[in-house]
Amino acid sequence: MGWTDTIDVSDEHFHPKSDDPYWSENTLLGFTVPERNLCGFIYYYFRPNMNLVVGGTAIWDNTGEDVYNCKYFGWDQHLVIPEGADMYDFTLSNSLSAKMIEPQQKYQFGYDRAGTKIDLTWTADAAPHYMKLKKGGDVDPGIANWVSKDGEFSVGHYEQAGRFVGTVEVEGEVFDVDCGALRDRGWGPRHADIADPLRAGWPYAFDGPESGWHLYDPQTELSFEEDPIEGTTETVTTGFYIRDGVKAQVVSGTRRAERGRDGRVLSQVIDCVDELGRELHAVGTGLNWLKWPINSDIVNWWSLVKWEYDGRVVYGEDQDFMNFRHYRRYWNKLVARDPDLMNCLPESADRPA
Repeated sequence: MGWTDTIDVSDEHFHPKSDDPYWSENTLLGFTVPERNLCGFIYYYFRPNMNLVVGGTAIWDNTGEDVYNCKYFGWDQHLVIPEGADMYDFTLSNSLSAKMIEPQQKYQFGYDRAGTKIDLTWTADAAPHYMKLKKGGDVDPGIANWVSKDGEFSVGHYEQAGRFVGTVEVEGEVFDVDCGALRDRGWGPRHADIADPLRAGWPYAFDGPESGWHLYDPQTELSFEEDPIEGTTETVTTGFYIRDGVKAQVVSGTRRAERGRDGRVLSQVIDCVDELGRELHAVGTGLNWLKWPINSDIVNWWSLVKWEYDGRVVYGEDQDFMNFRHYRRYWNKLVARDPDLMNCLPESADRPA
């Protein structure tokens, strides 16, 4: 079967799988509390052929941007799949829980560990949006690295606009959550050792059922050796745009980012056109960052973003990620240009001449 181009409520459950050890069932959701400059995520994936589930939560603001100094980091990478678990029906040993109230419409998530508590309900604002194949049936080059075809088994990936409502407690403080939120869903073999270097942006903003967008803009024009990372214009390869309650596929677009001294995206400009001919122009300003190592060899700068588009100001998010190979090469260039970046190292550490 390979890549499917349809979405069904059965996709909210585990799929028939191959014997590939990296067969995965994934979902990711983010939440924000803009008035407190706070972000968080719930992310988990099952690898049933390993009897492994990786999952949990992270919460951060502008006081700490690494996994060891953010407000909370409880994303556990070596958990056993509970007996009887399904994609949105389980309680993990680290207390993360999920319950599907109505497929593709409503889900509850919970967490209670080390003084951090989550009680959130996600409700859909639009139908799921499939990460489309290119015309002619070829897999979008932006997602070909992530999930490979697997013979007779279906492989898929879609995004959905929605809203999180509930409470989050961390460090003794309770935060009321009421925000636009993306639900990401994918399945198929997702290998840890991605063959080709990967760098991309994953921006989104949702302002209720009437307005929102999600885009994927990988670097597909330049090879790893040619990619300078800064000063580039990325091509939007997939995404959707909601205007006046009408959702449509994005067919073309670009993203241009201004990066800080350590490579994080400070601001960005997005220009896109959807299949209805509607133009999206969005300007984003980063407000906080979590430097999150994900999928073994990828660093993800996840940030709260103030987006301005369609005459609106909407607080959404961005994930700017790249392989460690990219970042190491880029870091060496940044340090050569700005040696003060090395000041965080202890005095006894070897320093470049």
